[in-house]
Amino acid sequence: MSKGLDPGQVREYYQQLDNHELMRIALHDAAGLTPEAQEIVNQEIEKRNLGTAAADAVRVQNKTHSLEEIDAYCALARHLNCPQCGSAAVPLNGALISSTISVLIVTIQNKKLKIACPGCLDRANGNAITTTLLLGWWGIPWGPIRTIQSLGHNNKSKTTNHEEGPNDYLRNFVMANIGAFEMYKNNKAQLQQLISVALE
Repeated sequence: MSKGLDPGQVREYYQQLDNHELMRIALHDAAGLTPEAQEIVNQEIEKRNLGTAAADAVRVQNKTHSLEEIDAYCALARHLNCPQCGSAAVPLNGALISSTISVLIVTIQNKKLKIACPGCLDRANGNAITTTLLLGWWGIPWGPIRTIQSLGHNNKSKTTNHEEGPNDYLRNFVMANIGAFEMYKNNKAQLQQLISVALE
């Protein structure tokens, strides 16, 4: 809520949202809200009995976090089952999976952030490299450029898949979803669902 914006209009906007839309804001889109707007969102959450955890999700998106705090959220993700193979034997991490496919003058580069065990991340990076090497070069002019970019993304990502602690890809995922991590920190099933969704 910027200066000069009528608090009544802001309140009316949040009141007209259904519960699903309000929770989406609380979990994922509350970063950058002014204190006044945060208070209005929290009042609406309280009025609808959506729980104090939703208000906490709004709060954590609007504070500066230390590396230790971020890594504490990362630990919640690292001890879940791998969404790919189901194993819980090795702590999970994050990887950028980038592939390029070209057909004549059309080149499509697809980048996804994946959370999985290091072995599954290695395989995903390797599969993306193979796909890119076979199908990426053929588009003119972007095929060779996007192919080189995708190969670079995957090779860089593979170097961090086996890091002992959380890597920067996992930290970035956690920061982008920190409201949801706060909301579901005591709900393993919801966290498992959260990490199963690949990000564009």
